[in-house]
This record gives sequence, structure tokens and C-alpha cells, in this order.
Amino acid sequence: MRDFDFLTSLLRIEAPWQVTDAALDLKLGRVDVTVEWRGPGRCSVCGRESAKYDHRERVWRDLDLCGDQLFIHAVVPRIDCPQDGINTVIVPWAEGRSDMTKRFESYAIALLLEMSTAAVARRLAVGWDTIDAIMSRAAKRGRERRIQRVVRFIGIDEKSIKRGHKYFTIVSDLERGQVLWVGSGRKRETIDAYWASLSEEQLAGIEGVAMDMWVPFFESTMAHVPDAARKIVFDKFHITAYLTKAVDLTRREMMHDRSIDRTALKKTKYTWLRNVATMKRTDRVAFALLRDEYRRLGRAWSLKESFAHFWEYRSEAWARHFFRWWHAWAMRSQLPALVTVAAMLKRHFANIITYVKTPITNAAAESINSKIQKLKTRANGYRSEQRFSDAILFHCGGLDLFPTH
Repeated sequence: MRDFDFLTSLLRIEAPWQVTDAALDLKLGRVDVTVEWRGPGRCSVCGRESAKYDHRERVWRDLDLCGDQLFIHAVVPRIDCPQDGINTVIVPWAEGRSDMTKRFESYAIALLLEMSTAAVARRLAVGWDTIDAIMSRAAKRGRERRIQRVVRFIGIDEKSIKRGHKYFTIVSDLERGQVLWVGSGRKRETIDAYWASLSEEQLAGIEGVAMDMWVPFFESTMAHVPDAARKIVFDKFHITAYLTKAVDLTRREMMHDRSIDRTALKKTKYTWLRNVATMKRTDRVAFALLRDEYRRLGRAWSLKESFAHFWEYRSEAWARHFFRWWHAWAMRSQLPALVTVAAMLKRHFANIITYVKTPITNAAAESINSKIQKLKTRANGYRSEQRFSDAILFHCGGLDLFPTH
């Protein structure tokens, strides 16, 4: 087999394209292959044979060949079609204006799914901007290919992206654990934009929306989702976080109370956050003694722990009965932090009790947030919001990222 025939087969070059030259530079460690269009001009839109208008030389990076960088050179003609006007002949080995072949991009995407941007850039001997361009194109490609379908259970959460209260609003599919949409900010207009992107069928098909008690999210959902009042479920993990914070605030208050002996209370912050079921027997005994010594704090902890039983009810009547009992206990507790949380839960109870009929949580969204935080840490932060948004969809969107072959 001649060299050109070998390269034609290796690079999957098909007529009317033809390999016409190849050069190896051992000093630079690169191979340059020249490909020419040998045939009549054809419109890339309608396929009609048309006159050539002009041409432009382009270069694409391809996968390495035996450890040497491989580049494809081609003079790409433009066609003057009577019907579709002037357009560029489609290059089968690359997409659009990319200066990398589909093979190279596919390999880079596979590496990016497993490695950091810096590691992939070193592996492929390219700059960060090149890797970022590949990721951005892949995310755009994936968004365009995503099939519009009805999502039954949606999670709405926020993610801090920069200092100074800079946030993304992240909408996820709770059943599949995939990011559906990323919006800048956490205002009502932000989430309004997501609901506006859905069809009436998609909005009607939503069975549950898990969120925290952030008013803009609530108001936007009420305005756009049919029968949203019975579909919105305030996330139990956020509620647990409020209760946990109330326990910690009670501990801090007692640490500043000089009328009591605070010796045993010092350095116990995380003790009050631990799960008793996972403690060793000696630790459980010590914790019981600690609760007995600091009864106000022990009462706050008991209120927090007892509320966990609310999520076990599947009868709305019994869940309401339990909440009335718990709320009365919290209001009598004389613990300001717990009284505040109890009052807040009562105000929002209409969309807490919905959990009984629609037991969904933002657990999947929190898992996604954890992945996003790892992306942020691995990249040492993102200066561009668009790049961060693309990275989130690239890694967490469940998208079809690879170029077609």
C-alpha cells in the first residue's frame, strides 16, 4: 500500500477529498497531511453541483500518530449556489469552524469527563483556551440535542459561584439526577426564564417541585406551574438545616452565659451534630450526660431530633397532628432560636405537608451541588460565569457531548 493510500484509510478520507501530500518533521515531532477537494463543487445545503466561488486554507489538529502531533491541511472551497447563495463545502472530519477534528475533540471530551482541565491540556499539549472551547462546543451540542420531554419531579436549588453573593439557579431532574438548566442569579426573573422555556405539556406534566423556602422561587413556580400549590414541596434537608442551626445558636448563646459552668460545653459543636445511632456506646453515654448537664441545649437537640419523625408519616391527618404537638412544644421551650424556626415552619406548613403525598427531596440536587463544588475546586474557580455554566452542564447534564462521526 502506498503512503497516501495508507493515510487515506487511516484518516478515513473519502472522495471527493484526497490525500495529496504528507510531511514528517522529526525535530518538531509533527506530521502534516495535505488533503485536496478533487471533484465538482457541490452546495453544502442542497447538494446541487455549482460553480466554485473561492477557497480558504485551513488546518486541523488530529489525534497523534505514533507519538507525533498530526495536522490536516486542506484548501476548502466555497460554492456559489444559485438557490442557497455562497456557502462553504462541508468538511467531514471536523464540525463548523473548529480547528480540531472530530476524533481529537471526542478524545479530549472523554479525558475531560475523567480529568481536570489542566491535566487534559498537559496530556494533549494544548492551551486551556483550546480545552475550554472544546467543552463549550460540547455543552452547546448537548443542549441542542437534548430531547424535550416531560420531567415529573424537579429540584430547584442555588449555588454560590463567587464571593459577594453571586449565585447560579440550578434546575435538576430529581429522578435522573441531571442538571436541566443553569441560570445566573437567584431572582424571580431567573427562574421565570426556565419556566418560560417549557411547553404547556411539560408544565402540566410536572408532579412535584422540591425547593427551599426562597420566596422568588416559590412565587415564580406558583405563577407558572399549573396547580403548583399542591406540587411544591419544601425540601426536608433545608428544614433540617434550619433546625440544626437553631441548636447551634442555642449552644453559642449558652457559651456566652457566664452564670453557668461552660467547661464541659467547650469544643462540643460537632458533638451536637452527630447521629446518635452511629456513636459508640461510650460516646452515647457521654452525650447523654452532656444533655443532662445542659438541659436547655438538650431540649433544643431533642426538638430537632423529634421533628425527623414528621417525614415518616404517610397519613396527612397524623402528620398534621404530629406537627401541632411538635409546634406547641417548640413554642413552650423558651428557646428563641427554636421558637423562630417553629414559627417559620408553621407559616410555610402548607408546602411542608405536601411531602406526605409527594415524598421528594433535593437530595439529588445536593449531590449535584457537591459535584459542582468539586469542579470549582479542581479548576481553582471560574472567572467567567458562562464557562462555569458550560462546565456544570458538561459534567452534570447527562448530555450527548460527542461529535457525530
